[in-house]
Amino acid sequence: MLSIFCASLQLGHKFEIANGQFQLDNKPFQVIAGEMHYPRIPRAYWRHRIQMAKAMGLNTITIYCFWNYHETEQGRFDFAGNADVAEFVRTARDEKMWVVLRPGPYVCAEWDFGGYPYWLLTQPAMKIRANNDAFLAASQKYLNALGRQLAPLQVTHGGNILLVQVENEYGSFDADHVFMRKNMDAIRAAGFDVPLFTADGEGQMPAGHIDGVLPGWNGGSYPRIKAVVDKFFPGGPYFAPELYPGWLCHWSERFPRNDGRGVAREVGDIVRGGASLSLYMFHGGTNFGFWNGANYGGGYQPHTTSYDYDAPCDEAGSARGKFDLIRQSIRAATGVMPPAQPAPFPAGKVGPIEMRPVASILDILPRPTMADVPVPMEKLGQGYGFILYRHTLTGSGRKKLSVEAVRDFATVMVNGKTVGTLDRRRREKTIEIELLGDRPINIDILVENGGRINYGQELRDNLKGILGAVTLDGRELKGWAHYRLPFKSQPSDSHKAVSALTPTVFRGAFDAPATFDTYLDLRGWTKGVVWVNGHNLGRYWKIGPQQTLFCPGAWLKKGRNEITVFELVPTVTRSIQGLDHAVLDEVVAEEPIKSSAKRLDHAPTLGTADLVASGEFGTGNDWKSVSFSPRRGRYLTFVATSSLAAESFASVSEIELVNPSGGKRNRSRWKVVYTDSEETANEDGRADNAIDGDTETIWHSVWSQEHKPLPHYFTIDLGQVLTVGGLRYLPRTNGVHPGMTKGYRIFLGTTY
Repeated sequence: MLSIFCASLQLGHKFEIANGQFQLDNKPFQVIAGEMHYPRIPRAYWRHRIQMAKAMGLNTITIYCFWNYHETEQGRFDFAGNADVAEFVRTARDEKMWVVLRPGPYVCAEWDFGGYPYWLLTQPAMKIRANNDAFLAASQKYLNALGRQLAPLQVTHGGNILLVQVENEYGSFDADHVFMRKNMDAIRAAGFDVPLFTADGEGQMPAGHIDGVLPGWNGGSYPRIKAVVDKFFPGGPYFAPELYPGWLCHWSERFPRNDGRGVAREVGDIVRGGASLSLYMFHGGTNFGFWNGANYGGGYQPHTTSYDYDAPCDEAGSARGKFDLIRQSIRAATGVMPPAQPAPFPAGKVGPIEMRPVASILDILPRPTMADVPVPMEKLGQGYGFILYRHTLTGSGRKKLSVEAVRDFATVMVNGKTVGTLDRRRREKTIEIELLGDRPINIDILVENGGRINYGQELRDNLKGILGAVTLDGRELKGWAHYRLPFKSQPSDSHKAVSALTPTVFRGAFDAPATFDTYLDLRGWTKGVVWVNGHNLGRYWKIGPQQTLFCPGAWLKKGRNEITVFELVPTVTRSIQGLDHAVLDEVVAEEPIKSSAKRLDHAPTLGTADLVASGEFGTGNDWKSVSFSPRRGRYLTFVATSSLAAESFASVSEIELVNPSGGKRNRSRWKVVYTDSEETANEDGRADNAIDGDTETIWHSVWSQEHKPLPHYFTIDLGQVLTVGGLRYLPRTNGVHPGMTKGYRIFLGTTY
């Protein structure tokens, strides 16, 4: 039996797909891999994390390469320091570990923009992730630069890279096989000559595979993986590029956990069956800086700074209980005893650290750029961080300030005093402000780029800052100063007195008797960013579930260490404690999102005489139609009686009514007057969203807290008695999970 570890690496290794197997030097070989990402791990810890993977029984490291990490500005490639991917691969080689390379250009990975560089959004001729000349040319330049780093490290050249992936999960985005083949050609042109593969979920394989290229099944299980792969690549080999021991996490959501028993069984079944796999993730690490991405599931869902992922090897590189379960499963399946774990890095406590305010953001602004209307961040040549928009006016009285689109979180100030915030997650667009007197008044809107969407069609709608008009009592404000605050390094002091009524920079210091990992406890603070010795540790946010920021000991110094905090919301907190453990699972309840319509205080009477239709909707994300005998009524109640995923909640994207001749009824007078369940704590799931004309918003019954089972419903006041001949229902457009309605009942009556 071939050793599952890399016994030697000399020029002339032969790795191929033959006889339904991966073969290394004409002998069967199984890829037993785990994924980790070099930008999410301090360089000083790379070797340790690789050794941890080997100690669990893995023989291969899988890595994504992040285009935007290497080409932060167009035409300027960086492969130094933590971006030295070739050194990461060489370190794996030194540890006698193979590598599976996933170069993108698109990677998803819960990483900003799915790995695409922000400047793609500034190119007028660019269509992202499409068969578009400008996009393909930019992609080829990136792959060529990557190839110069990594092509010499392929197994065919005496290195340890065995396999290279083409694109990533394309079948969940589109079905352009010409585009996929051009991606394959680009990888070959960049010098990668080892076997290629694609990676998709089972349902996305028909759209994402390339004829003649091995299709990997994400989430694959044994023996079903054989039947799935055989449809496109008969006889194998069988490879699950992503087998999930944990899961991702968004701000305000519960941290996902499992005991690892299920994935340990799956790993054992796959390995015993002769198939290959890669655990996504073996070790997640940290979204340091501004590199976290976001999802869009009916609303904006930014990922936390921690990318712990509940992986077998946690954020700081320590083994969880599932590490041992998977290790035992691999050992039992292969008969090979893995090496012992390397010693963990020590963790310690620091502080309390007293923090002093050293600058109001308004006192450290750079020179502005002027424009008639607000300009998005990217079109000002800025990729990350913050941008402050200022409009100066005169007036007095209570006014309603409205911002058409905030991307993604804004602190609003009037004459140097914070008056409120706007949060894209909660679809907040308006705020009441008070103007005092006729002297010039500055309205300042500090906008944070909270991370670009990394998955789905919204990839192409990823500009940051303020998009659209800003109005005051309905009058558009013209004439804006734009102050760019990318914070590529920590913000400076102002050397002025600081009132802390605005977003504020705080500074502190602490002494460390030795260098050890610690976890900065930000409970008591609200929202912001932390630097230690100039290293950006990432974002914190009181809503949780993450309450601590991982501070690697590799970035500390024995003796004096400096800490900087940029807090977006005025706070009375003035200290930080360093803990010896992470706090990743404390969600703080937010104020419920307010409905735009006044709700009635009692439920409607739903008599059988008013029941006009019932049944079940089929699968798919397209509009569904329900016809019934023409009926006059003013109050329509939509009842979801079951869900396609057999869950205890339901959702609706849009509801429309049609007249007896099939024409759409006008919705301008409609309002939701009652619902028995709507999620307003952890997402904007208001019932109003079902009639707002926006297909991306949804009604979602309560899921984040204790809730009653289905049925759930909402009632619409049509504003007048109408004759109705049918209903059209649009499911949520981003998938069948969670809460897609299956069973339904529709009531229409003239009285409530």
